Amino acid sequence: TFASCNSKNYNNSGAVWGTTYNITYTAPHDLSDSIIAVMRQVEDELSMFAPSSTVSRVNRGDNPDVCQMFIDVFNLSQHISQLSGGAFDPTVGPLTNLWGFGYKSTADSMQPTQSQIDSVLIAVGIADCRIENNKVIKKHPSTVFDFSSVAKGYGVDAVAAMLSRNGSTDFLVEIGGEIVAHGHNRRGQDWRVQIDSPVMGSDSHISMLVIPISNAAVATSGNYRNYRETSAGRIGHTLNPHTGRPVETSTASVTVVAPDCATADALATACMVMPLDSALSMIESLPSVEALIAVASADTFTLHPTTKFPVH
Repeated sequence: TFASCNSKNYNNSGAVWGTTYNITYTAPHDLSDSIIAVMRQVEDELSMFAPSSTVSRVNRGDNPDVCQMFIDVFNLSQHISQLSGGAFDPTVGPLTNLWGFGYKSTADSMQPTQSQIDSVLIAVGIADCRIENNKVIKKHPSTVFDFSSVAKGYGVDAVAAMLSRNGSTDFLVEIGGEIVAHGHNRRGQDWRVQIDSPVMGSDSHISMLVIPISNAAVATSGNYRNYRETSAGRIGHTLNPHTGRPVETSTASVTVVAPDCATADALATACMVMPLDSALSMIESLPSVEALIAVASADTFTLHPTTKFPVH
């Protein structure tokens, strides 16, 4: 059953990290204070928008000691970067700003010049960064880390881990569309998660698919809500770390199901950059990871699931 006799059902929702969260769980007591505390800790370590956060201090060159949370996200980012042949790289932050999608946007309707792109690309490459004695050694003094494509997933995992530690066995944690589901819903069934149709410019949530999930994480990446109009046409926010330019792709969205949300989050971003066949091959090579890639064709979408993607 969803709740044991000494557990109660709780719902928490609100705003965090520039997005919204919805958390449903059973537990012996209300854990809302702990949920807020975990979110605050993630923000203190990984938020680009908080000047006092560890990542902001690293980016400024303050050379702070980094804690386990930062090290976890750094190591995972290096792993997914290597796995994806560099398609995933959180050091693209200055490029993100250059193209007008970053926390410190410098772009207008004009596109950056090749020389502007080249001057930023010299600092891009997480493979050439490392951590020694809790200090970050950057590839270049102007290297900037933007963990936004993995930190939200990591935050979902951190909240889920806290709920588990406090005796919750049935919960769904959703922050900005990234999800960890554990146990069962109140009907004693697998949780059901909606995947939105990647309709360009749509803020409404049009269902493309509903999938059953238990003891797994789900993350979706796409350009259909985050794009800009420029003098040379519409560009999406997903950047190719190799070229320094927005990805030109017919891939509209990628949904990844994985054991943890940080991995799902990073892999979904990587798959948006990679060619379809390469992305599917990478996911198929990973145990316990599945993906659904929606490719735009004419005025519809073609769905490309990996072998065991939970389509019901």
